[in-house]
Amino acid sequence: MFRKLLSLLIALAPMLVLGSTGQVIRVQVKGAEGDTLYLASYYGNKLFYADTALADDQGKAVFEAPDGRPAGIYAVVVPGPKYFELVLNEPEVDVRTTMDDLVGDLEVVRSAENKRFIDYIRYLNEQKEKGASLRTRAEQERDPIRRATFEQQLKDLDQGVRSYQQELIDKDPDALVARVVRMSIPVDPPQPLLPDGRVDSVGAYYAYRDHFWDHTDLTDPRIVRTPVFANKVEEYFSKLVPQVPDTINALTDRLVARLGDDRELFRYVVHHVTYTYETSDIMGMDAVFVHMALTYYCPRPEGKSRAWWMTDEKLDKLCERATKMAPLVIGAQAMPLILPDTSEARWVASHPLPEEFVVLCFWDPHCGHCKKELPELHRIYKERLQGLNAEVYAVAKATDSVLFADWKEFIREKDLDWVNVGLTHHVYEEAKKDPSKYIPRYTTLASLNYADTYDVFSTPKVFVLDKDRRIVGKQLSPEQIADLIERLWKRDHEGDGAGH
Repeated sequence: MFRKLLSLLIALAPMLVLGSTGQVIRVQVKGAEGDTLYLASYYGNKLFYADTALADDQGKAVFEAPDGRPAGIYAVVVPGPKYFELVLNEPEVDVRTTMDDLVGDLEVVRSAENKRFIDYIRYLNEQKEKGASLRTRAEQERDPIRRATFEQQLKDLDQGVRSYQQELIDKDPDALVARVVRMSIPVDPPQPLLPDGRVDSVGAYYAYRDHFWDHTDLTDPRIVRTPVFANKVEEYFSKLVPQVPDTINALTDRLVARLGDDRELFRYVVHHVTYTYETSDIMGMDAVFVHMALTYYCPRPEGKSRAWWMTDEKLDKLCERATKMAPLVIGAQAMPLILPDTSEARWVASHPLPEEFVVLCFWDPHCGHCKKELPELHRIYKERLQGLNAEVYAVAKATDSVLFADWKEFIREKDLDWVNVGLTHHVYEEAKKDPSKYIPRYTTLASLNYADTYDVFSTPKVFVLDKDRRIVGKQLSPEQIADLIERLWKRDHEGDGAGH
């Protein structure tokens, strides 16, 4: 595990050496004499290499940082690998333990914060064991009176933990341990009630979401190096934020606005959201990536990029990609296309087609996957799509004589009786010489450059357009296309019927 950890983002190491005061961490691990010990730093909920030290013949090792390290939760990793965690928020930390029981035998020689931290961890572990025992006895107890006794003991145990936590927080509220403990306590906002006195479940959800960050100081740079904060960020976006791009974008902007001036907190949240939705398999989440890129990464005309950690080269690539994707997100108005059919004499426009829905399908006659996918799409077209008032506008790459011939042959062979258009051989060659021969009399530059317009870097590529020719779906299988259009058709037509 730790070998993999060492190889992950070692480039972060320079970032970890911050601060203006020196720091010394003394560790003694009985049983680790002569071994190499590692110091690892949390960044979010992942550990990264920070330092190494060789234990002497008494198991003592020293990690020194003349320029200091940023405060946070760190781990001392010993052979196994095994590790125990420490709070680094003081210039000197001195602890000792044994290989037999790293946490159980851990003794804090010097460090007020770690004394509270270790005591808290041990207390929690003890209460968890008691709680598990009480729950088991309550579940097995058949006598309702005795069961109620166990359940009350569980409530008392929970209240005891909360009192312990609050006492630790009140003793030194600015200490990192206090901030971590407070973050770990779930918020408990007042429950809104309905007129009949029942809890308003919808209102309760909004109250909890609105107060979710109440126990977190979003201006404290130390929390970015604690797993508790990272886990809260993941919980917020995976469980509380509805997976709707506009909502995700709005709540992200609201959260980022509360982060204060700390660069690392800003970086962590912005990167987490961007990466999460850039790599999401859920259709339409690329709209979140586009929003994040254009809002936080791409430089504004009047200033620099806020993504201070990105090189100019990477920023240029990211922003070029986001700019190209922006017109293609779900909900965007699709760019009209006007292209010739197989005769090269008739030009067909996508948007004026009389059908309520249009499926744009970009393909290549020499693409093996296309040859498998298009017949299946055609089957769905005949069985379902035509009955839902949907047309397929199939755009082929036919830019040379071989492609052009193979395109027409495949259409005849598979009887693809939908709208077949393409960037055809003769049109392509003539347009290269003199685009004005076709623009604007027959078509548009965006149509002739459809591969750039619709970011067609691989095929097949599919977009579903509604009656207003807005993008409502993309990169779907034939069955998924039919399912989506059927849902939209029923929604629109049942709505129309309900209105009469």
